[in-house]
Amino acid sequence: MNTARASIESFKAIPYLKVEHLTDGRTVKVMPLWDGKNWHLWINTPEGFVGAKVVEAVQTDYVGVGAAREPDLYIPFIELMWQRASWPDVCPLIEAISDDFHNMGTSLAKLRLFFDCRNTLPARSAASFASTELEYLVILARTVFDSLQEIIRTIWKMVQLDDPAAQRRHEASVLRKSFGDMVFRSNQPQSAAEIADRYGLPTPLAQEYANVAPFFLELRSARDKVVHGGSSVGFVFDTERGFCVNPKFSPFSSFEGWRPEHYYNENIVSIMPWVGHIVLRTIDACNRMMNVFASVIRLPPEISPGYHIYVRGPHTDAVAEAVRIHNGASPWWGQENQPTTEAQPAPNAAAPGALAVSSAARLESTNG
Repeated sequence: MNTARASIESFKAIPYLKVEHLTDGRTVKVMPLWDGKNWHLWINTPEGFVGAKVVEAVQTDYVGVGAAREPDLYIPFIELMWQRASWPDVCPLIEAISDDFHNMGTSLAKLRLFFDCRNTLPARSAASFASTELEYLVILARTVFDSLQEIIRTIWKMVQLDDPAAQRRHEASVLRKSFGDMVFRSNQPQSAAEIADRYGLPTPLAQEYANVAPFFLELRSARDKVVHGGSSVGFVFDTERGFCVNPKFSPFSSFEGWRPEHYYNENIVSIMPWVGHIVLRTIDACNRMMNVFASVIRLPPEISPGYHIYVRGPHTDAVAEAVRIHNGASPWWGQENQPTTEAQPAPNAAAPGALAVSSAARLESTNG
């Protein structure tokens, strides 16, 4: 991210910015603009922002009146943070989570690459590569939660409450750095009431912590087995239809979304529904937590009202495929396999043309 300083007056050269909303100390991430037909970019120079011609964008968050292409993603968390919460101490954390989302897409793309190249590799190599990638994916998803917690913790310190008694309680409470420490006490999950009482949080936010806790526990258990337990995610089967696992073995046994069409035979299932579950539930946890957080505090107005922010990368199409599989499309990769259901992304009026990676994309509820 370009962190060079620029005067507020100079930002008037960028048409999607509402300059009068830039007086509260937020950092502006100057992103490319897709106007529906062409790309536009502004570069900060000693003389101010200068327009530059862009032929194509490969990996970037961008501002648009709609998505430039279907595999580009609309992630409510990303839009909310850049539009309304981009303070200097928060921006590196937004970037870290955005990078993690891109890396998740890369992991999904690598699984497909290993499958496509499996016949050119030594025996069992493709399955071993896939197993290692699944371990990385679990570790990566787990790290997102601590970055998310640090964002909430950082913004919470800035909050001023209208009720003097509530403000005094707020000032006396300190949120934990670890997401796990927020939702567990002595390795036992805390109720929403316990979280609210212990940390002085508004009830809706405490409830969302409690809602996300079961998935976080599932993810943490899988991650701890890999990092601390010296075990792997289990045996991966290399079949002509895709990579498969035994759904009765941990960590796959905790996934309740297995359907008949996911089974290769009576013993093993496609890995893709579980992979999509990990990626999409992680992203959706960020969406939900920050949406509730924004509803109980007063965030500044959007810096680009009337526009939306989209995520593009070389492997966001792999995330888009995971969304489609989650919504009912075939999880199988072999050429002889046809999709059982050609699922369409759920409509999202706030993100025209994009695939929504959010509850609007029909992700299951975090509280079941």
